[in-house]
Amino acid sequence: MTLPTSSERHFANVALVVITHLKTLAGIGGCSLTKPGENDWDTRVVYPFVLVTVPPAGGDNYIWAINTVEVEVFDRDQVVALEFSRLVHDRMMHLRHRYVGGVPISNVETINGPGWVDFQDPNIHRYLATYEVESSVNAQPL
Repeated sequence: MTLPTSSERHFANVALVVITHLKTLAGIGGCSLTKPGENDWDTRVVYPFVLVTVPPAGGDNYIWAINTVEVEVFDRDQVVALEFSRLVHDRMMHLRHRYVGGVPISNVETINGPGWVDFQDPNIHRYLATYEVESSVNAQPL
């Protein structure tokens, strides 16, 4: 039995799809897969900053993949963080039934949020939302 190689059957890199989609949002300071270093929050981060994480969750049936995606919005002003998290949420809902960089996204569902989460720094405010993003097999990678 010969198994297909990863180049024959693959799913989209959902984290890159979401980042590409969110970077078009007016007013965004930055959007990344990686959290800035501990000392960078004060000197290098441009706010509002959006962190996209795809934790080990979800699954596929070899035709469709469903990925859990966590989206965190950070800002020095809590009201700005709240308002921007609402804009990000709206943008995530508009990802449904769209192509981003040639990648078709079938569906997006809200699991949680956006809601405030303590960042343990009184000068930085964080809002977190969790989504399920569905894509089909053989979606073109970004």
